[in-house]
Amino acid sequence: MEQVQGACDNCGSALVPDAAYCQKCGARTRRAKRLVRLAIRVELLFFLLVVGIVVAFTWIYAVQR
Repeated sequence: MEQVQGACDNCGSALVPDAAYCQKCGARTRRAKRLVRLAIRVELLFFLLVVGIVVAFTWIYAVQR
């Protein structure tokens, strides 16, 4: 189970529940950092899938010539 971050790691001020950023200093919360890392992984996976499909179709086209 995920623990709720109660204070900012950067400045130590209290955070509102489910905050993505500290209202005082603007630093990302741990939860927001995790979500950004997840989004980057998903985008990278999608990019690699598209590149794989393009390479496969290019190879198929070259073989058929």
